[in-house]
Amino acid sequence: MRRDARERGFTLIEIAIAMAVLGIGVVSALQVFGSSTKLVRVAGRRSEAVMHAKALMDAALWAPEMVHAESHGEIGGGFRWQRLIRPAGAEDGVDLERFRTDVRLSVVSVLVEWNEPNGAKSYRLGTMRLEPDYGDQEQVQSQPGTGGPR
Repeated sequence: MRRDARERGFTLIEIAIAMAVLGIGVVSALQVFGSSTKLVRVAGRRSEAVMHAKALMDAALWAPEMVHAESHGEIGGGFRWQRLIRPAGAEDGVDLERFRTDVRLSVVSVLVEWNEPNGAKSYRLGTMRLEPDYGDQEQVQSQPGTGGPR
């Protein structure tokens, strides 16, 4: 079939190729938007875990007296937490035999865990706190040659 120079338009093949190129562009754009929404959701969950961990840490640090214990529970929204408060030791760089003082150092660590489609995620927060050591004062005074508490 011969075209006349005055006839204008597209052939069926040209339209099919244009539709294929447009389809590839649309699918690529949808994948980018889908990935970005997933990243926003993951970042939101992680931010929520950080808030929970900070709140649990603050509750321990603002308590008048540190109770050395391990506690755990569920917050809601699929978050689980674990808090450990323990005296500092050699693994923390504290030499208890060499330095005896009227304060003690406590280690506080908080772990918040949650599930994502690609596996379990967690956020850990840790710090140390100095506090008076009332129990060791009597022990130091009763030891001969120590000269009492410093």
